[in-house]
Amino acid sequence: LYKRLLGFSPGSNVLHFDVLGVLAYEADGQFDEHKAKGMVRLFRPDKFDEVSLIAFVQSCDGVYKKLRYLRASVGNSTLIDYVLENIFNAFFYFFLALAIMSVLKLNPWTLLVSLSTILVSFAFAVGPSAAKLIAGMMMIAIRRPYDLGDRISIVDITGKPDPDDPGYRDTWLVEDVNLFTTTLRLSRTNEVSSCNNGSLADTRIVNHNRSNNASVTILLPMKLSSTHDEVQVVKSAIEQYIQDNPRIWACLVNFRVAKVDPNMEMIVYSAKLQHVKNWQDLLPILQNKGDLEKFCTEILMQLGIQYDSPHSNTNIYVKEMLEQVPTEALGMET
Repeated sequence: LYKRLLGFSPGSNVLHFDVLGVLAYEADGQFDEHKAKGMVRLFRPDKFDEVSLIAFVQSCDGVYKKLRYLRASVGNSTLIDYVLENIFNAFFYFFLALAIMSVLKLNPWTLLVSLSTILVSFAFAVGPSAAKLIAGMMMIAIRRPYDLGDRISIVDITGKPDPDDPGYRDTWLVEDVNLFTTTLRLSRTNEVSSCNNGSLADTRIVNHNRSNNASVTILLPMKLSSTHDEVQVVKSAIEQYIQDNPRIWACLVNFRVAKVDPNMEMIVYSAKLQHVKNWQDLLPILQNKGDLEKFCTEILMQLGIQYDSPHSNTNIYVKEMLEQVPTEALGMET
């Protein structure tokens, strides 16, 4: 397909985005701006408005994965809705039977009152478990905090995020969901576990797949003697790096002073950037963050403003103790 599209750009080995931009025109010749922005977000052309073969394949593969996840999620939602339908039908037929018995002048309450003692005892016995079961069913049926394939983090309600990116490092991949249980796979160790939905209902579930455009923060320690012009050069280099990598970074959110330490003669700048992907793609984002930190470190070293921690002199005193070692312990004869 890519080679066929190259036929519309004669003399070029790279596909120009204008060829794909034709899809933004309607049949009557009107230009759909919303569709054009969607094409830009999908293919992410470089600064020369070109889409390489690798970028084209990656974009198409991303759409294919989303469609596969959508198909699996629709199938799973259908099964959940089917179970809910059966539950509601059971309640409907129960009350319908009571109404029919009342119309036929049959008193169903006599039977229910006679069973009240058993029902009350049963309610006290299974009350807490039934409450958790209903809470889990309501979470999946109404809240739907995750879908199949989502990367999630399960934390306590009062739990604080980590200072590093992402805020919650222990992530789980959702493999199966029904009204009663959820099957999760720990992404770090590939371990599979099954959890009751009732136990998850009282926790805070962070859905990384629904958190669009991951925000990444990098810290740049500099010498306190760094001038304003040198800092502006670092900021301009980061902005140029973002423009050169439009398929990775979206924009520079802020660039500010995070810490000043006169005793250590250090000033730390914080650069917050927005990634084009969400934290669902955890490993690629961390790799891109490492590449950016390496790039910034090289810029600081070229400008001569990279902060080097002072070497601490540690004096070690060794006290020698003369001890008389028995010759028998050394296996020697006197």
